[in-house]
Amino acid sequence: MKFLLSFMVVFASALTSHAVHAQAWPSGPVTMVVPFAPGGSTDIAARVLAQHLTARLGQSVVIVNRPGSTGVIGNGAVATAKPDGQTFLFGSGSLAAGPSLYKSLPYNTASDFIPVSQLTSIASILVVHPSVPAKNVREFSDYIKANPGKVNYGSAGPGSLQHVAGALFEKQIGGQMVHIPYKGGAPANADLIAGRVEAVFGPIVELLPFVKAGSVRVLGVTSGKRSAVFPDAAPISADVPGYEIGTWHGMFAPKGTPPAIVNSMNKAVVAVLNDPSVRTRLLELGLEPVGSSPAEFSGFFQSEIKRWKELVQISGATPE
Repeated sequence: MKFLLSFMVVFASALTSHAVHAQAWPSGPVTMVVPFAPGGSTDIAARVLAQHLTARLGQSVVIVNRPGSTGVIGNGAVATAKPDGQTFLFGSGSLAAGPSLYKSLPYNTASDFIPVSQLTSIASILVVHPSVPAKNVREFSDYIKANPGKVNYGSAGPGSLQHVAGALFEKQIGGQMVHIPYKGGAPANADLIAGRVEAVFGPIVELLPFVKAGSVRVLGVTSGKRSAVFPDAAPISADVPGYEIGTWHGMFAPKGTPPAIVNSMNKAVVAVLNDPSVRTRLLELGLEPVGSSPAEFSGFFQSEIKRWKELVQISGATPE
């Protein structure tokens, strides 16, 4: 009886501690690490979310960009951060691709991050510099095959969405391009506009301003269906059967972050994503809002790790 009573006291104290912890959170400014350079799709989406989370949480949500190694530097900073609910990762599909692209990582992708919520689903588009003599996917495919090793495509880095999408494309058409990696989507796009690379397979959110300005030409979308943003651009798969690739954004917390805090952040994130003004803004950027539970996102994330392993093998990208 004495043992049972002691156990009940300890259990009740633990519940009270968690409740108090949850009520006190956040105790100060919340840091949201973006593992890519400012101006890229991940950074743009993160700032939209941070602005509205700040109002909902009553504490500033501060964006900190930690670019490098296709997200590894920023991811690692969050993996080793104190699990007190003051630091989160605004991650992307590149996190799931990491184990298949690097021989070693400073963290365990599958277990060192707690999935909070999937934030968006992202379609990409194939765009080329106006100097490229191709008006559609079929003509671009023929152009690549007629000029092996002479067409450059830019990416956010080895193993990034842009890299795998490009490698998958050249493999499926039986052509050869040259991959030019950058430290993020923004610098890759800048060189595309300048004509230093001829193509980019990038997220709509990154390329939309350049499309509107007429700086690039859209040849197709990487999703299996037409995009509401570019209804006149057919899926690449119409000319390259079986071609389809996309990515996403998601929020993660460091391993060990209390469940009460994870759930509180999840509720705040889902509420923000359900805000009509936020949904409209994200859709304008070419991002489809999601907002899943921690359990749903956890299952999705683990499946994405497996899916990216298959994509990387297909693309021919090798671990560094």
